[in-house]
Amino acid sequence: MSEQKFSSGDRVRHAGRPEWGIGTITKVESLPMNGQASQRVSIRFPNAGVKTLVTGQGHSLLQRADEAHDPLGDGQPQSVKAWDKMKDSGWLAPMAKRKVEEAMITLPMEVRDPFNSLQKRLTLTMGLYRFDRSGRGVIDWAVAQTGLDDPLTRFTRHELEQKFDRWSFERDQHLAKLIHEIRNSGELAIIQAAMKSAPPAAQDVVRRLTNGR
Repeated sequence: MSEQKFSSGDRVRHAGRPEWGIGTITKVESLPMNGQASQRVSIRFPNAGVKTLVTGQGHSLLQRADEAHDPLGDGQPQSVKAWDKMKDSGWLAPMAKRKVEEAMITLPMEVRDPFNSLQKRLTLTMGLYRFDRSGRGVIDWAVAQTGLDDPLTRFTRHELEQKFDRWSFERDQHLAKLIHEIRNSGELAIIQAAMKSAPPAAQDVVRRLTNGR
């Protein structure tokens, strides 16, 4: 699949850091890399300031915002914003409310996609442990889940904490399932490789799941 090309003014999100919010590309430069056409893009994110990222090599984590907010999609967390707009729309309101609740506790598609390698799914899942139950941690998580720059305009802090606890349970269960699958495959080196860049909280959970091995 060919790499998508971005232009100045495009609105994008970073799949690996959705808590940055929806950013606007302010500058694009062509950048040959290893014989392939790539781009160096500067993006202003509402929750992270200006970031400069390089696309290409078949692994860009940038997504156009209109691709990340499909209200008729598969329950991805990023569709919360779109579903929320329908909560007062007559016969669609009950469905919209249910979809918002489901999306708030749904893990990102990237960590669940069976077409991604075990190593990629494990690394991305462990990366989710950067979100904790501190005030800042819950807000960053809520931005990532909802696509809202300020989730407190839609939810109370207590509601967010309750939803975060349910999401955390799903995260722990998913990580345990991945570890079990990896151990059954005999590819234990995958776990050690992922541990090197994982947040401390993820490392602690993995050690418990593997009995310290």
